[in-house]
Amino acid sequence: MKWVNKARWAFPFIVDRQLLAERSVDGTKSLPPWVNASVGKLSASRPLRQGIAFVPALLAIIGGLEFAVAVQFISGSFRLPLEITLGCVLISLLFLGCIRLLSSTESARSQRKLITWELLEREVVPIPTSQASSILKGQTVLVTGAAGSIGSELCRQLLDYEPQALIALDNNESGLFELAQSLHSHPYAGCLYPYIGDITDRQSMSQLFMKHLPQVIFHAAAYKHVPLLEQFPEQAVRTNILATFSLCRLAQKHRVNHFVFISTDKAAEPIGVMGATKRVGEMIIRAFSESEDNVTSFCAVRFGNVIGSRGSVVPIFAQQIEQGGPITITDPDATRYFMTITEASGLVILAAAIADQGGLYLLEMGDPVRILDLAIKMTRLHGLRLGQDISLVFTGLRPGECLHETLVASNEELIPTSHSKIFGISHKGSLPMLAMIAQWMEFLEHSLQHESVLQLREHLFEFVQREELIVSR
Repeated sequence: MKWVNKARWAFPFIVDRQLLAERSVDGTKSLPPWVNASVGKLSASRPLRQGIAFVPALLAIIGGLEFAVAVQFISGSFRLPLEITLGCVLISLLFLGCIRLLSSTESARSQRKLITWELLEREVVPIPTSQASSILKGQTVLVTGAAGSIGSELCRQLLDYEPQALIALDNNESGLFELAQSLHSHPYAGCLYPYIGDITDRQSMSQLFMKHLPQVIFHAAAYKHVPLLEQFPEQAVRTNILATFSLCRLAQKHRVNHFVFISTDKAAEPIGVMGATKRVGEMIIRAFSESEDNVTSFCAVRFGNVIGSRGSVVPIFAQQIEQGGPITITDPDATRYFMTITEASGLVILAAAIADQGGLYLLEMGDPVRILDLAIKMTRLHGLRLGQDISLVFTGLRPGECLHETLVASNEELIPTSHSKIFGISHKGSLPMLAMIAQWMEFLEHSLQHESVLQLREHLFEFVQREELIVSR
């Protein structure tokens, strides 16, 4: 690959949008696709997206000429012929949402910075903001788990809605400090109030509600790492279930306007502790929403895996690649659904605005991604070949993990909403009422204090697997 001052491309590229034609990227102008555009000895007279059959033919004619192809969005079916023809390909973000495809070299690899949403192979869902503004502007908003990947992005986006106050709650002091520092230049940074606290501390949470009177709550705080929670189910129950119940009770007592609970696709048909605790959390939300004299709008949002979040597969792969391998994958056939952090946070905010009482919502996340394909793509993005330049090890599924994840349970169905990319989830059977949920909470409290971890886990799955349970002690 030839470089000019190691910063400017020494070759032209073709775009697929008239808006981007003749724009300059790194000192090189783009060539419009709707007229004859010379690329070396080649003239390309039609848009690249007219058919994928055109792509390998284009590359075959170009041969060894160095060039780039820039399009706003490249689907997997469109990218595949490019990768097959070029061999090892790098994809990097250009201005105005373009994507650049170029053959890999050591120089390109060294300047490459991974853009995580490129790995999704689908368009990132745009989230409208006008609906959310009506419930957020001038309000006191509470975000639990504010120092986490989702919580911190929620805070960044929520400030744009001009809240009266944004309370960023977390027990991670360093994370809260970093969040405040990252937002200090925001026009509404003065509305941000970092709050050190633990959602399992009921007295502290009660004091927070009495002092600040939050009107909108985004409950993102949770334990989420599947294998760890298999070892420590008591921590998952205490944080993901009992603390959620306590927060919902406080929200109802203080007549909070909106309460949004962040769930996971692992809650649909849970086989592990993490998914099971989130499933119970969804039941808690529904029970409070249907309770007598309730004025708070409760809803829950299910997510796939958040690509690029701390502890997720993408940063793990990135670290393994940086260290020279090996890349570890549980199973060659394992698949997962993915979202970007920005997209996930936008969905949570929108859900607060469009939610029906007790509603459960899910984003259209495209097709599941095979983890092995993700690893192959990431190694190519770094200019490497998996199995040749860097080794691969299959470790087997860990406790609590499944090969494939489902988005809805067998007794659930998707229903359309006012947003084309967001679905509601309806439950076909009966769900426990608040009185029953309260009995469950008492039973879990008792189990935490007097029973073994194994017994606690058994009780948890009894709650999940039976829609109605008469609790006896």
